Amino acid sequence: MSYGYGAYPRAQRMGLVFFICILVLTYLLVGWKGALGGEPSGKLLSEVKTFMSVSAAEERRDFRPPPEHFTFDPNTVTAAELQRLGLSGKQAAGWLKFRGNRTNAFRKAEDIGKLYVLSEDDKARLIPLARVMVAAERYGKARRQVQSFVFDPNTVSARDLERLGLSPKQASAFINYRSKAKYGRAFRKPEDIRRLGTMSDAQKDHLVGLANIPPEGDKPRPPAQRFPFDPNKISADSLELLGFPAWQAQSLVRYRGDREVTFRRPTDLRRVGALDSALVEEVLALVNIAPSTSPAPAAAPKTYAYTSKPPPPSPASFDINSSDTTAWQSLPGIGAYRAKCIVRFRDALGGFASVRQVAETRGLPDSTFQNIVEYLAPGKIYRPIAINRAKYETLKKHPYINRNLANSIVKNREKFGRFNGPEDLSRLRLINEKNKAKILPYLSFE
Repeated sequence: MSYGYGAYPRAQRMGLVFFICILVLTYLLVGWKGALGGEPSGKLLSEVKTFMSVSAAEERRDFRPPPEHFTFDPNTVTAAELQRLGLSGKQAAGWLKFRGNRTNAFRKAEDIGKLYVLSEDDKARLIPLARVMVAAERYGKARRQVQSFVFDPNTVSARDLERLGLSPKQASAFINYRSKAKYGRAFRKPEDIRRLGTMSDAQKDHLVGLANIPPEGDKPRPPAQRFPFDPNKISADSLELLGFPAWQAQSLVRYRGDREVTFRRPTDLRRVGALDSALVEEVLALVNIAPSTSPAPAAAPKTYAYTSKPPPPSPASFDINSSDTTAWQSLPGIGAYRAKCIVRFRDALGGFASVRQVAETRGLPDSTFQNIVEYLAPGKIYRPIAINRAKYETLKKHPYINRNLANSIVKNREKFGRFNGPEDLSRLRLINEKNKAKILPYLSFE
């Protein structure tokens, strides 16, 4: 017996085909001549169609109770409530599956139209009933009522800002922005409130319309005094006695910094842009800058600070890897700042491998390096990198090894084992002849 395709024998399949052919021929014969009495085929077909439509309607008939109409939140509605609204169990399950664990799956009522399990009639019926509640309403918290009252943004408190409609986080950002003002008041006109990026445009419009900033000149000020002063030493309180506002006095103190001598002539006060130029002109005649003095004995030579720099070392005798910042300042053109930069760069490297590396220091002009190169002598690298033990964090800190190369070294070491010598660096694609010559002096293969 041959089975061919399928699970039935060939004889059974052929019998099934013959039976289907008989049914088709019978249907065609009845449609052509009528059935059992010569009834016209058109009427018979009409009754058959009516019977089929009635049967389909009976099959589609749902014995669920009539749908209820009540307001609901699509983000919190339950399956039982959805069925009360007229949905089937399958439709309610699809609704909950679409929503998942999200609390804002439906941002507006029209988002119900995204559910493919609902018919168009269901969507048209449910969307008018849906009401998407905000988080405060959803969790039973009363919404904060926005108040409107006139306020000064330079003195308003965080609590008043919350009454004006800001959240606690926005009010804190407002106060923080105001506290960082460098020159006097943070807000000189109501429109300055728009600089804050933590508020919406509607909140900014609301606050700008209520802000009232009194003129700075309305504050009572004590009468200005006149007395000689040294701008290199005067305190902020004394500057206020001369008539400068508090914020201008603080600006001059910050401009002066920790320098012993900032102003060498009375007219140098004009360089401080934060000061009132008219007031500066009034007090220029009172400026009395004390000459620079030294605690050294009168007979001691070179009493001035700028002449106290030690003489440079002999040529090719300055060890670039063992000298500290004080020693570096003995070289011509190297002050405290450049000496600190050179030592910081050297420590990041672990020592200079050659004299030419000193020129790579950020901020060191080539002309200055050419003036000091004759004094420099090579030294020994004092902190080599153990390439077989160093971690990623240690490798990436080296100026010649970026993060990609550091990661490549660690991954290659884990996969292929230790590096036994410089020839094993060829395993790294990021190593080429140019950077290999720079990195190799700092690597230890022990």
